[in-house]
Amino acid sequence: MSKKTLDHLLILFTVLSDICFIATSIVIAYWMRFESGWLDALALHKGGTPPFDNYIRLIPVTAIIWLVTLNGFKLYSQENNNSLSSFWNLCKTACIALIGTLAVLFFIYHHVAYSRWVMLLATGISLVFLFFVRLVLQRFRQAIHEHGVGMSRVALVGYDERSTTFIDDINESPNSGYKFVGLIDETTDNEIYLGEDSHVQYLGKSEQILDIIQEYRIDTLFIVSPRVSNEVILQILQTCEGIPVQINVLHELSEFIIGGTAVTFFQGHPVLQLRETPMQGVSGIIKRLLDIVFSLVALIVLSPLMLVIAAAIRLTSPGKAIFRQERVGRAGKRFNIYKFRSMRVDAEENVGHVWAKNDDPRQTNLGKFLRRWSLDELPQFLNVLKGDMSLVGPRPEMSGLIETFQESIPNYLTRQRVKSGMTGWAQVNGFRGNTSLEDRVDFDRYYIENWSIALDIKIILITIWAIIKG
Repeated sequence: MSKKTLDHLLILFTVLSDICFIATSIVIAYWMRFESGWLDALALHKGGTPPFDNYIRLIPVTAIIWLVTLNGFKLYSQENNNSLSSFWNLCKTACIALIGTLAVLFFIYHHVAYSRWVMLLATGISLVFLFFVRLVLQRFRQAIHEHGVGMSRVALVGYDERSTTFIDDINESPNSGYKFVGLIDETTDNEIYLGEDSHVQYLGKSEQILDIIQEYRIDTLFIVSPRVSNEVILQILQTCEGIPVQINVLHELSEFIIGGTAVTFFQGHPVLQLRETPMQGVSGIIKRLLDIVFSLVALIVLSPLMLVIAAAIRLTSPGKAIFRQERVGRAGKRFNIYKFRSMRVDAEENVGHVWAKNDDPRQTNLGKFLRRWSLDELPQFLNVLKGDMSLVGPRPEMSGLIETFQESIPNYLTRQRVKSGMTGWAQVNGFRGNTSLEDRVDFDRYYIENWSIALDIKIILITIWAIIKG
């Protein structure tokens, strides 16, 4: 099991556990206040027991407030789940959730009298339950890491005494979730010797970084030696821009602090995350769930229309209704994209991989109509459901054009750090089809660096509105 798969499973389990325990806390708090008799002496207002249904209706609102606040404090990030920091952040989350719930009671449910004791008790019980869940999951995670499951494979670039300390810290903590694979260095041959009993595998030189990452399945690169030149660091960043690998350097290399750089601690060492793997964690899970739900609903609702389009294509021109073409997506992965055929069957003969023009003579009469209303894109919901694409992301490029664009367009491969999309930030800003590739890359980079679920929803709504307007 990969680290990414393990992280997603644990995050999903944590979210579901949080929802269950928040709901359970409200039920327990209601019982303690009105059924147990323990708090009768402390009750400020006497009277009959309020309907339990009123508190059941409060559960979804309270759960949403808690989940949003927990995510805001990054309590679904595994790096932030050590005991002391997670408990302190949980305490702050509990206070905010209590204030938020009371605000909802005042502005929305003001016509119903809710017990403040129930709210206080539910908050306290939730705090205990949620901390206990994270403690158990953290111990579980450490236990399976000790068996080598779900580890992040780490390679170091450059070697000196500091590298030795780094390697020792990783090897001495088998439950940390990191597995040291080897060293990338310019001057070392074959295998280097550290200490009396420790051997470190030599992986190669920095010029071979792509081959090394693929061959040894590296998830994270650490640059900890000041001996590594700025030119080498820049070369690594540029070479790895199209693959989802995290790159960290020591905090002393301050000239590389750029927008989006995050300071974190690794085994007690402060490091800079020059580049993170985007769209991970709970937001990444939500994005994938939205992809699955939305694409599945779209395929069901639009299936009659898609059948009509397929039949019309077969009746008006020879050839298959569905057109398949190899495209390149996340991390350079190749896949077949599905589209309704809008051109003649021999459209690519003697032409090769070229972009279609608005008035492309290769289009069929029906194809012009389909492309005008973006109906030729509907089969791509299958790609989204399969996981080849997402609803929102950079548009996937034809495989035959990647090398040309990579050489001529700066930062072009940055687009491959995330899944390709049916629509994207560049497309809703007018850069679709045969338009400026440089501008399209700039908009795609903005999307990757500023991604959020809210931005995805905004792009989807703009796309739908643009289609309606025609």
